[in-house]
Amino acid sequence: MKLYPLIPDEVAATIRRQPVFFTASAPTHLPHINVSPKGLAATHFRILTPNLVAYIDRTGSGNETISHAYENGRLCLMFCSFGPTPGILRLFCKATVVEWDEPAFAGWMKRITGNEAPPFEGTRAIIVAEVWECQTSCGYGVPRVKKGLYAPTDEDGEALPLDPAVEKVLREGFKVNEGEDPKEAKLTELSVFEERPAMDQWAASKTSSNTMLRYQRDNNSRSIDGLPGLRAARRDAGEKGRLWWGDMTARLNRALAEKDGAALGFFIAVVMWIILRRVGIML
Repeated sequence: MKLYPLIPDEVAATIRRQPVFFTASAPTHLPHINVSPKGLAATHFRILTPNLVAYIDRTGSGNETISHAYENGRLCLMFCSFGPTPGILRLFCKATVVEWDEPAFAGWMKRITGNEAPPFEGTRAIIVAEVWECQTSCGYGVPRVKKGLYAPTDEDGEALPLDPAVEKVLREGFKVNEGEDPKEAKLTELSVFEERPAMDQWAASKTSSNTMLRYQRDNNSRSIDGLPGLRAARRDAGEKGRLWWGDMTARLNRALAEKDGAALGFFIAVVMWIILRRVGIML
């Protein structure tokens, strides 16, 4: 296991190859810890600098990462290899949320996709993550794709030709390095993955029926634990003009949950009062 204060170049190259990543976050005191798998990594995730990454957050039925980012900003992003070389990468981050209706949204979208207008329907926010530590570890326990699916060999380890029909399927959508011929590039474990079309289809349906904002209002205004969520959804849910009240209530509840800290503070105050009182009597 190694720790770095930023994302090394070789780690960044590995991250860019992965078809999926995972986000992990949690509230400060409330019980639900969240882990979410994220696909569409090639188009939705970008390393902007060695200490800054960002990804496009599409509308979904849950709102945990956004709520947790608003409350404490803690975020861990994990990538893992499914190929012959094992490895796990974790990015420990301080996250901020840039919602779709904020002035800064277009600028961040352009940094990720090259276009100010969101090219993906149902985009509700961009999660901007300041990386304060990068961790690499072995990944020996992570399963791998069977190499025989994309690079079969005989008993002596000599390469065998792929069935043309199988090779055609594997090369459909297979992402190659710049300058490589898609028809000739060496197939890897990534060739067995394909992007699921369900997200785009669902988002297009919600957008065309003009029900996306209603869906966000009903599902994204609060976390499972009741923490404030997507601010645009909260305004649509009736909090327009009083978002500050919900934010203040959440901060107050967080402070009240610090029972050990409150008890320690009370104890110190009592001790100081006794000391000062005795000093005053002595004087």
